[in-house]
Amino acid sequence: MKNKNALIIIAKYPENGRVKTRLKGHMHDNRILELYTHLLDTTIQKLRSIDSVDTFIAFAPQEAASFFSQYKLGLISLPDGDLGIRMFSAFQNIFNRGYENAVLVGADIPDLTSKIILRALNLLSAHDLVYGPAQDGGYYLVGMSKLIKEVFDEIPWSSKVTLERSIARANEFKYSVDYTETLSDIDTIDDVNRSGLKQN
Repeated sequence: MKNKNALIIIAKYPENGRVKTRLKGHMHDNRILELYTHLLDTTIQKLRSIDSVDTFIAFAPQEAASFFSQYKLGLISLPDGDLGIRMFSAFQNIFNRGYENAVLVGADIPDLTSKIILRALNLLSAHDLVYGPAQDGGYYLVGMSKLIKEVFDEIPWSSKVTLERSIARANEFKYSVDYTETLSDIDTIDDVNRSGLKQN
């Protein structure tokens, strides 16, 4: 551990039919795979070397370690389970290593920058949680200044109320929350069209 802050990029192994499944039927399978791989590579290259931050890739499935090792970053193998189980496991791994603050992001947000990561970490100096709202009602970023489990329980993932329910859980357990700017992730064909990413 070099720094007190950690960034976790959560990622799936690029495999046909396993990534960006909501694009199926709108784009050729090979093109979906190319798009996801492009987003993953771009995100990692943009965020791999942020001052005062150690960057990790939290990946699934577990046997994909050899693929993700090419990026030469810290690796966290994720367990089976829903997104909440996996995100909590990634945070648990990081806090067990002694980090004071941790931010987790997806690999499918084209406008995500290192500046947003640093802002989120700065907000954690005065808050338990920070969220980066996504246009679709979910979130592209979640950060913690201590390990918190409740905000990953009883959440409808990939829905229009994912963030709303997460905040309600935070409020229920009296955790303080702040926010970074709202961005769009890439889940649907409308997202692809708006982003300007070439479809082919």
